[in-house]
Amino acid sequence: MQKPFEREGFPARVGPVPFLGLALFSQTGMSFVQQGLVIMGSFFLTVYGLNLAELGLVTTALSLGVVVSMVFAGALVDRLGPRVVLFWGAALMAGLSLLLLTARSFPVLLVTLFLVGIALAIVPSAGTKAVFTAFANRPRGLVMGIRQTGVPIGAAISASLLPGLAAHWGLHPIYGLFSVELLIAGWAFSAVMQPWHVTERSANRTRLTRGVWKRLLRPLMVAFLMVSGQYILLTYSIADLHRIHHLSFSMAGVILAASQIGGGIGRVLLGQMSDWVGGRRPPIIASAALMGATLAFVAGLLPGNAPISVLLLVWTLFGFSAVGWNALVLTWAAESVPPSHSGFAMGLTGSTVFLGSSIFPPIFGVVVDTSHHMAAGWWMLSGILLVAAALAWYSSLSKRQFLQLDDDSNRDADV
Repeated sequence: MQKPFEREGFPARVGPVPFLGLALFSQTGMSFVQQGLVIMGSFFLTVYGLNLAELGLVTTALSLGVVVSMVFAGALVDRLGPRVVLFWGAALMAGLSLLLLTARSFPVLLVTLFLVGIALAIVPSAGTKAVFTAFANRPRGLVMGIRQTGVPIGAAISASLLPGLAAHWGLHPIYGLFSVELLIAGWAFSAVMQPWHVTERSANRTRLTRGVWKRLLRPLMVAFLMVSGQYILLTYSIADLHRIHHLSFSMAGVILAASQIGGGIGRVLLGQMSDWVGGRRPPIIASAALMGATLAFVAGLLPGNAPISVLLLVWTLFGFSAVGWNALVLTWAAESVPPSHSGFAMGLTGSTVFLGSSIFPPIFGVVVDTSHHMAAGWWMLSGILLVAAALAWYSSLSKRQFLQLDDDSNRDADV
């Protein structure tokens, strides 16, 4: 097996390092918008007069749009290739993001966010397939982790910039910024991809078997549970830090940005760790989930006068675990199916992730509004992540069968 960054035989118009860099740039651009819209939910509270449960619907609307389109986008990438899908998808994303300028009421905002979410699903579907395919026969844990750091990097940039910009500019100029950077980032990455070959298209006519579906079920279940930490952290951190710990919006944004940087570091280190243990993804995921559960519990215990240094440390470590798992689950899912269906598997996993992200933030908001204590929400999250840790650990005990995609699985009955 080749080292991941050897240039020889690399199937792209550039070498592995610039290819991966542009993949990271593309994902960061998408995350800057998708995660940024969630972060700006704190301003939607004032603009639209929302409560915390309604704030969770902002995340829900955006995520449901991704859920609706991501499986379809993944299958389309398997058939047409990531280059074509991302090129035209970038134009679609840029156009739909401008619709946010028309939102004058909360219902219109939710519908618009749903449409934007439908378009944004194109970037993770095309990007993960492009990197997964280009780095075939090379260790994937590290490179998939690097590519997926675009999510927390985009969120960190959003958290550090958007609260201040929105306070001074308002929301509409930011929507125009979203449109421009989506177009640039998408087209830059698609330009270095190789065209999809006919043989690659024809391979996608094979059907997934019962055995493959069974292998895919566990990463889907773990992804659904794990995303609760990622999006609850993103949606409610600023509200918690501002209301409970009395920080300014700008300082709360800095601490949230630190958590996303921690998540980016987690995606790289956890991916590298999984390569070191022979590509066994579930035990590393289980460790991250257990760490996240512990820190969610700690977040609920912190007093209102906790020092900023303590808040910074807790949120950074929280981000490492609650955000750092994502690339590993995507890789685990893709490695559980034949290569011709890897885009579909990652799209289905991504759709499951966004389904979870649409469900858990409103539940958190309802728990907090009902109990009148933010701690109750954090402790609920801790319990969810403990279940995810147990399921991932159980999966790790039988991981060997998930790595074997041999002829026996192809003889299973079609479903």
